[in-house]
Amino acid sequence: MVFTTFQFLITTLLAVVCARAISLSEGDIPVLAMVIPALWILPQGGIAGLVLLVSMTIYGLTLPLQPITLSVSAWVLFPLLMVIFSKRSSLSVVMTSGLIVTTLQVGIMVTQSAGKLGGTPWATALQIFAIIMIWWAANHLKPASRHSWWSLILILPLWIADLPYAALVALCVTGIMASMEALTRLKTFRWNKLLCWTLPTAGFAALVITPSIDVPSSVFVVWLCLLGAAWMTDYIIRTEDNEDIDI
Repeated sequence: MVFTTFQFLITTLLAVVCARAISLSEGDIPVLAMVIPALWILPQGGIAGLVLLVSMTIYGLTLPLQPITLSVSAWVLFPLLMVIFSKRSSLSVVMTSGLIVTTLQVGIMVTQSAGKLGGTPWATALQIFAIIMIWWAANHLKPASRHSWWSLILILPLWIADLPYAALVALCVTGIMASMEALTRLKTFRWNKLLCWTLPTAGFAALVITPSIDVPSSVFVVWLCLLGAAWMTDYIIRTEDNEDIDI
C-alpha cells in the first residue's frame, strides 16, 4: 500500500511537471510529443487505441493555437465525464451536465471571438472533442503487457531539435499512462477514479499558483465551474443512492 501511494504521488507530480513544461514552452509543443504516448500504448489494439492516437494528434495540433492555461484547464472535463457517464448516472444528469458544459464553453468561444481571450473558437471546439474522445478511449483500453517501446526513440529527434520541453511532455504523459495502467490493475482501491479527479486539478493548480503565469479570469471561472459541477453531480448521485438504500 505504501508503494502504491508513492506511485500515485509520483503520477500526480508528473501531471504537474507536464503542465509546467507546456507553459514554459509557450505552446511550442510539436504534435509528435503527444503522438509518442499514444503509439506506446497502441499495441493494445482495437478501435480504442486508434481513437486515442487520433485524439492525441488533434489535441497536439491545437496546442500552439490556444492559450496554455485554456489547453490545460480543458482536462477538467475528465472528472465530469466520469461522473455523468457512471453506472449511477441518469439521462437527466447527462442532459443537465451537457447543458452546463455547452453553456460554459460557448461563453469561452464568444470571449475568443470578441478578442478578449487568445486562441480561436474552432480550436477550443477541437480540444473539447479531442479530450472527450481521449476519455472514451481511456475507458475502453484494457491493461496489457505489450507496448511499443520503440516509440520512445522518437523523443531523441525532439531533444536534438532543441525542444527539451516537448521531450519532457512526451516522457511525462507516457509515464502517467504507464502508472495509471499499473494502478488500474489493483482491486483494493479505485485508484483510477482518484487519479481522474487529481491529475487535471493538480496540473491546472500548478499554473494558477505560478506567479509568472497569467491565468485569464474567464478560464479560471469556467474551470472552477466545471470542477464544481462534477463535484456537485457526484454528491447528488451519491445522496440519491443512499436514500434508495435506506428505503
